[in-house]
Amino acid sequence: MQALSFKNTPLFKRGIWLSAAALTACVAVPFLLDSSLWRDPLPNSFGVCALAVFLGVFIWKTRIHRLADEVFDNEDRLKVRRGRKEEIIPFSNIAGVEVSTGAGIPRIIVRLRKPTRLGLRIEFLPQASLWGNPLGLQRVAAGLTERANQAKGAGG
Repeated sequence: MQALSFKNTPLFKRGIWLSAAALTACVAVPFLLDSSLWRDPLPNSFGVCALAVFLGVFIWKTRIHRLADEVFDNEDRLKVRRGRKEEIIPFSNIAGVEVSTGAGIPRIIVRLRKPTRLGLRIEFLPQASLWGNPLGLQRVAAGLTERANQAKGAGG
């Protein structure tokens, strides 16, 4: 069994959410502590709410919450865990694998033929040793795609 995913993904995901919460708190604290701001709270509370909404939408659009925590290669299947959900995905269910570097964060996207409890696509951060190696990422994706095509050919 070989780990394909970044081992600290859960910590990374929590760090993103906590950073957004800390930034919002840093903007909100002066508003709460300065009594002169309470006379006209609407502009300040609007700013805090706008920042919170912006950060929430940004995090949602980057799909940080959809990242799998662990992905292991078990010869003929992938073992994937996100939170408390765990799935075993046979290579015959994999339609294709691609690499995405949106927002400067490399991720591998596994597209499935049939949906699982984790959805029709599995996204995960690759091991840290591959983050600065686009050719290595492409090799991993191509290898997984090739094995999926072989499994589909053998199974059907």
